[in-house]
Amino acid sequence: MTTTTTTVVEPEVLATIADRAKAVDKNEIPARYGIELLGQRGEILREDLLERARQLREIASVDLSVAFGLWAHSMVATYLQTADTAYAREILPTVLQGRRPGVTGMAAAFKEAAGAGEIDLHAERVEDGYVLTGKLNWASNLADDAIIVTAAKTEAGERVLVVLDGNAPGVTLGKPFALLGLNATSSAWVSLDGVFIADEQVLSTDFESFVAAVRPTFVVLQTSECLGVAEAAIEAAAQRLHGVNEVLTDDVEETAERIHALVDKQEDLARRIDERGAVTKVELLELRLAAAEAAVAAANLEVRLAGGAGYAQSSPASRRFREAAFIPVQSPSETQLKWELQRARQQQEG
Repeated sequence: MTTTTTTVVEPEVLATIADRAKAVDKNEIPARYGIELLGQRGEILREDLLERARQLREIASVDLSVAFGLWAHSMVATYLQTADTAYAREILPTVLQGRRPGVTGMAAAFKEAAGAGEIDLHAERVEDGYVLTGKLNWASNLADDAIIVTAAKTEAGERVLVVLDGNAPGVTLGKPFALLGLNATSSAWVSLDGVFIADEQVLSTDFESFVAAVRPTFVVLQTSECLGVAEAAIEAAAQRLHGVNEVLTDDVEETAERIHALVDKQEDLARRIDERGAVTKVELLELRLAAAEAAVAAANLEVRLAGGAGYAQSSPASRRFREAAFIPVQSPSETQLKWELQRARQQQEG
């Protein structure tokens, strides 16, 4: 069963990513190669959100590590496009060509915007810029040549969106975390100790408007990560419905229908966003949460139907199971999504 009706990624590119998935899972190949691969083809930032959603979903179906790195990188490109400052325009081509990895250190910013947390980084206004101090607890695509976009807050409450280099003075990149999966994504903490940010590196001081502008894209593309894993897992599960495994036929078919409906919903929302139509916060949160739940359900079914192969450390079923286990903790986490959705529904009804 394959729910994607339109193929966006070049077949040879998708085949390359699929062929390397096992090595990436073992952290023998860094996931950033996918950024470079697509950058060389001018495929980092497609013309509309619908195509970007399809592209990321297809890649996630064969390797979530590559899709996750590409998602973070493409969000940095989105932030730079949205800011459209002179400095953003200057460095955007480097991002679009995939020559430097993009790091989205925006989890705390989105939490603050939702009322679910606070910005981690402190900003002090100085002559010709700001000085940033603090720590990002998790970021991916980390490297000395990375381009990092994040947010900081002054004592007076001013919130600024900024861009900085991974090797800027005062920036320390942590040792990559040892994870159940996605170890090739170069994920770790980032410490900032008196990092100077020139005024030209400020992407926006209109925090609320900036977050509101980029969040729909952020959520729709994260949903692609979930649905790509879900599609691959349920398709593999469906191929094992023979013998005693037939007892799970109804579960597989019901989950497949859920995934198909969610893909349709994602594409509808992406089209509406492309056409500048109205999309509510409730719709976005419902989609993202349901897609995460579907990915976990599909991976659970696949690993149960795979038998011993599902428990083998390096099998595709095991990889997808571990990939799916990451989804509920990816920011925004499942608990944050449920909390935000509850509030959004109350506000919508009120």
